[in-house]
Amino acid sequence: MSPALLPFFRWADHTFISQWIRDSTWVFALIEVFHLFGLTLLLGTLTVLNLRLFGWGLGGYSLKSVAADVLPWTFVGMAVSITSGILLFLSEAMKCYGSLPFFVKMGFLAAALVLTFTFHRRLAKADAPSPVVSKCAACLSVALWFGVGLAGRAIAFF
Repeated sequence: MSPALLPFFRWADHTFISQWIRDSTWVFALIEVFHLFGLTLLLGTLTVLNLRLFGWGLGGYSLKSVAADVLPWTFVGMAVSITSGILLFLSEAMKCYGSLPFFVKMGFLAAALVLTFTFHRRLAKADAPSPVVSKCAACLSVALWFGVGLAGRAIAFF
């Protein structure tokens, strides 16, 4: 909760969109539905890929094939989650500023995005990735993405 961030959070809290969401009786709930849908799609597809990386399930399919099938849906889930997450943030920016779980979530999210867009994605395209590296990447991916979800849920309580 850096004081340097306070002007940004105040600005976000006073935008037209944030006020519109707060003033509506149904918009926040609708955005939340899309956010949860996006998270479900994102975590579901990543779980399938991580299970394959870990060597559990879909053994008859190559890692490249599984990745090619799920990654487009992963990115759709990510886009829906991030877009709706920005709108949810705007509707309660000052609450987020005072929320440690919000900053924890953002840290997990940054790490998860870096892992997903770099190492994890390259690993899924490899012909024969190392089993040890695959299992470590799968565990790290699951830990980071579920950390995002758990910290996000904690925002409502702290």
